Amino acid sequence: MPDFSLAISLLKKPIDELFLASDGDVKAKLSTIRTAAKAKMLHKKLYETQRVKTIWHTDRPLSLSSFFYPVQIVRNDPVPPSAIRLKNLDPFKDNHNIIFGTVGQGKSILMRYLLGGEIKTGTRIPIFVELRHVDGKTLRTFLAEKFSNLMGIAVDAELFCLFATAGKLSLLLDGFDEVEPGNVSQLMQEIEEMSFDFPDCKMVLTSRPDSNCKHLTNFHSYRIQPLELNDLGGFYKKITKDKAFSGRIYSAIKSSPTKIRELITTPLLATLLAISYRSAQKIPLGFAEFYNDLFQILLIRHDASKLGWRRHRKSKVDDRQIQQIFEAFCFSTRKRQLNSIDYEAAYDMAVNSIKEVGIDAEPQSFLDDIKKITCLLIEEGNKLSFVHASVQEFFAARYIKTRTDMVARRFYSQVLEKKWQQWNEELVFLKQIDSHRAMKYFFMPDIEKARKYLSGGEDTLKKSAVKKYLSGLTVVRRKANQTSYKFWVEKVRGEDETFYSLHQFDTQVFAKMFSSSPSLPHWNAGFMKNPSCDQRSYLEISEDRGVEFASDVIIYVERLYVELVTELVRMQDLLEKHEEASDFMDIT
Repeated sequence: MPDFSLAISLLKKPIDELFLASDGDVKAKLSTIRTAAKAKMLHKKLYETQRVKTIWHTDRPLSLSSFFYPVQIVRNDPVPPSAIRLKNLDPFKDNHNIIFGTVGQGKSILMRYLLGGEIKTGTRIPIFVELRHVDGKTLRTFLAEKFSNLMGIAVDAELFCLFATAGKLSLLLDGFDEVEPGNVSQLMQEIEEMSFDFPDCKMVLTSRPDSNCKHLTNFHSYRIQPLELNDLGGFYKKITKDKAFSGRIYSAIKSSPTKIRELITTPLLATLLAISYRSAQKIPLGFAEFYNDLFQILLIRHDASKLGWRRHRKSKVDDRQIQQIFEAFCFSTRKRQLNSIDYEAAYDMAVNSIKEVGIDAEPQSFLDDIKKITCLLIEEGNKLSFVHASVQEFFAARYIKTRTDMVARRFYSQVLEKKWQQWNEELVFLKQIDSHRAMKYFFMPDIEKARKYLSGGEDTLKKSAVKKYLSGLTVVRRKANQTSYKFWVEKVRGEDETFYSLHQFDTQVFAKMFSSSPSLPHWNAGFMKNPSCDQRSYLEISEDRGVEFASDVIIYVERLYVELVTELVRMQDLLEKHEEASDFMDIT
């Protein structure tokens, strides 16, 4: 059993510091949580939070410090500074930060790892929460309850605020992108208010890129850096604890003539590749083969070392059939926007999925096989969760890919009509595995709509159209309390003017507009100059930052528009090539 005496004493330190600086009722409250027994229980709860199972370590939870390979993050600045590897929150220059990461970059694992690091700082007590669980109550109430539970006391909002105000807490708020859409606006407001109320409290959010939390103006944003080839050797040694295997797979990746090494840029993909390599002893030829083969490899990975023996499969269907059911099941869950599914709903969706693909199988047996053999579904209480969102998204995309042209075209047309937000990741996958139909029925029509919106229906983009576009994006200011303000972005657009490509366009412009530079006025200079002003357009903000910056923004928008049109032309040429008549298939 590890010796936790030092970690416990470090956890107790911020409590002791507040105790010595307090008096009266507050001091009496603090005296009840600074006992050795309370400190030991606090450490136990936090220690268990940073113990996890992974797709590589499926049998038991392990402490992240034993296998986690720290990823690098870099600040989202026009000229990014050097990347940093976080062990705790001390390297952050600012107290309020967002870490953006794509699928599989290990955002949640990173947050739990940072929790472990925070335990050892001796300055803060970490609180880790998954934001999707904040439902039906305010974030502050939820955090106060979590804090009180950790301390082993009745809910005490006053004590929570005392610790937060004094900077003795670090709030690790995970998975903003997983929050129910109806709760996003309220949650953003609460996070912004807390950042002003507790300026000395370390707060870190994680989210996928392009989520609304990028509009939190009191937060500084960072992005997780992709794994590079030089990282993989250390990564595999850390997670596998097998030096010989790590050396073999690293050498195989380096010598591979395929593009696979360019794709293994996240911890999840690197781990799945290791599972694939351990089973097949070869590197997949490309991205599609990697994911297409993955399900079958996971089906047999427990049995590969036992010649002639096959793990008992309750569903009694073959490998391909169980994958077909799983693809339909993934599509069904994504259609309902479910990441975590209660057992009754999962059973009903399994029934419908089996019926849809026309295979004779028992729903409960199918679910048991997916859980116990592939480990792609994990049981948590009375709910089932996918081991990672990308698994759910890829196989949902694969289900669409296997549909007839008529069915697929209907899906793409529905997504085109403002439902793309729900299918963002599937569209990325479909662009690769169903490229022809994805381009023809979704991406090309969507880009054309975005192009027409930006140009005002003209063939070319005029400067007046650029200014109109920038005028339609506004930053709104409202008072958060007596001494501070909150800001957010509003888009002045009709409901029929929300396009996938335009959203990507907006995101790039946002990064340009609110970039920081010591040689430029701050983006809120216009608000500071006119205290009564409650909103300013992007155009006005660009002008507030100087004539040269305003000109640069217009040029930047024009360049993005050219890139958009170039991509549309590229797709049109590719589509024509695919569909042009050829005597190659003529058998007469």
